[in-house]
Amino acid sequence: MDKGRLKKGIISILLVLALGLFGELLANMPALLSPARNQVREITADRISGIGFSEKDGVISADGTEVRIRIPLDGSYITEFSYDYLYDGLLNAHIILGTENPYGEAREKEVTQYYDRNMAKLRESIVPVRAKADYAEISVYRWELGAEGLEDLMDFAHLPLQFTAFRTQCVPRVNPYRLAFFWILGGIAAMLFFFRGQAAGHIERGFLVISLSLGMLFSLSLPANKVSWDEEVHFSQVFWMANYKKPIDITNPVLQEFITGMDTWPYNQPGSAAEQGLLDRYLDENARYGEGEHHWSADVNWTTVTGYPAMAAAVKAAQAARLPFAPLWKLGRIANLLVYCLVMCAAIRVAPAGKEIMAFLGLMPEPLFLAGVYSYDPTVNAFLWLSFALLLRYILPGREEKMTWKMYALILLAFFWGCRIKAVYAPLLLMGLLIPEDRYRSRRECLIMRAGFVLAAAALICSFVLPVVFAPRDIGDLRGGDTSEKGQMSYILGQPLGYARILAKSMIVTFPSYCFGEASLGLLGHIRTMTHTWLLYAASAALILTAGGPEGAGARGWKFRGSVFLLCGITAILVWTSMYIAFTVPGSAQIEGVQGRYYLPFLFPLWFILAPGSVRTPLAEKDYNALVLGTAALILSAAWWSDIYTLFCR
Repeated sequence: MDKGRLKKGIISILLVLALGLFGELLANMPALLSPARNQVREITADRISGIGFSEKDGVISADGTEVRIRIPLDGSYITEFSYDYLYDGLLNAHIILGTENPYGEAREKEVTQYYDRNMAKLRESIVPVRAKADYAEISVYRWELGAEGLEDLMDFAHLPLQFTAFRTQCVPRVNPYRLAFFWILGGIAAMLFFFRGQAAGHIERGFLVISLSLGMLFSLSLPANKVSWDEEVHFSQVFWMANYKKPIDITNPVLQEFITGMDTWPYNQPGSAAEQGLLDRYLDENARYGEGEHHWSADVNWTTVTGYPAMAAAVKAAQAARLPFAPLWKLGRIANLLVYCLVMCAAIRVAPAGKEIMAFLGLMPEPLFLAGVYSYDPTVNAFLWLSFALLLRYILPGREEKMTWKMYALILLAFFWGCRIKAVYAPLLLMGLLIPEDRYRSRRECLIMRAGFVLAAAALICSFVLPVVFAPRDIGDLRGGDTSEKGQMSYILGQPLGYARILAKSMIVTFPSYCFGEASLGLLGHIRTMTHTWLLYAASAALILTAGGPEGAGARGWKFRGSVFLLCGITAILVWTSMYIAFTVPGSAQIEGVQGRYYLPFLFPLWFILAPGSVRTPLAEKDYNALVLGTAALILSAAWWSDIYTLFCR
């Protein structure tokens, strides 16, 4: 590195660090300037008014079906409002914080409303305010207690509910999540502006930096609890692999992390950085492994085992280091992210064309969110895209490289490693048949390798199709419900045209959001769909329109486009049909269970063939790549700030 570049790098780092600290200072300025700085104030029960409760010895007991508690405050600036409670279920409360005019009347326009969904594990709710408030109001409605799906556990509406303390505080403090965000955002901006040639001239480098930095922020900002689809199932499989053939003693709080219940209910999570600290302390003190009342072991699902090795290794390392449970949980998530980022970086690097498309898709909120939780989806996405990138090296014209047995084996291994988890994507391997004969070293090797593509795809398809066709089960979804593989197959085979209409309608209606929008790129597990969905559609359209560079233009004839589109369509049909058989009540006119994330593995080849190849931008390659990376980073940052930080980290 020359002296000029080194000097520029040092200045950039110092500037980013300074700006991050300045941003954090500005965020804390109201608390620093407040006369009530560093004060914690308790509100006694004798000052509280409302309906539906009784008070005795400073404890508020809920009596009616509707409880409304009004807590007077002094109108000064506060950073948090908190209350302690005793309740054995999921406490869902409505919080209002507001100010009053000189006549003592509430100012409706200045009221802050907050739906406070509390965890069963915690007995304190800490509501971030960061504003002046004359009063706080807590409303609890008995019919809102508990959650749909947990009714059989207990009678939530009639459990005793008590409030034991209320307090406010005005304490300036550094928020590590927010400070890290400022630094990461500033670092990415400096990288793309000052070091564009290194980061965007080789787009895989920029991808790696952005995916690791923002991906780590995404992952570490999430509570140490179930927030994504079936995360408890994935964690139990990871924990089993980490303790392979060796049953381990665990306490009950660890066992609860393997199932969906009150302790892991995904819609009741810590609502602030302070509450995340409470959850971490609870887990570290109570969720112990190597000791406890349960001697635990489980059977691994060998179909999905390729999605877990890195996470299992990280959990095993955490156990060897005797880390508490919360760091152990988070370390396993980070290992999943690392595998995703590294494999995706390799895929972008070896891809002869479509690098911008792959980098952009890989940096979207939903794929990166999945990479930072317990899930096998990142393995499916990354390894299938790696196999597609390798295939394109031989499909695209104008290259002299010949297919070798080593490369052929690598393509099959990468595809198998990802597709073995979800064999429904097997038809995509037939893209190998698009490799021209002159790209093989001999006609004999051409025939053998093409036959291998066909046989491997057929074997994967048969692994999940044949059991359903020849031995359908009386049930579909093992988690319960009225599903039945046998009953559904009778409808499909008995009335194929009727099912074809249902299938066509479902695929057409969902096509925009599943292929270009929020359903596949912006849905954040059980949390919610990202707020600014218009960014996804606008950026997707702009990228597809302009990403057809000269490297891939020669392969975008109608034969190539049509073949890839057909394979993607067949795969989509298999996805919908598999969900119709396994997760939908027989005879239903709606297909249940399909999610946009199931389209992610074939979005790269789909977008690649949709790029027209005739649109050119006046930008140099490194400038265009920087624009793509910057746009992806902007979308990620907006999603983190609006949909992760505001929910879990304030």
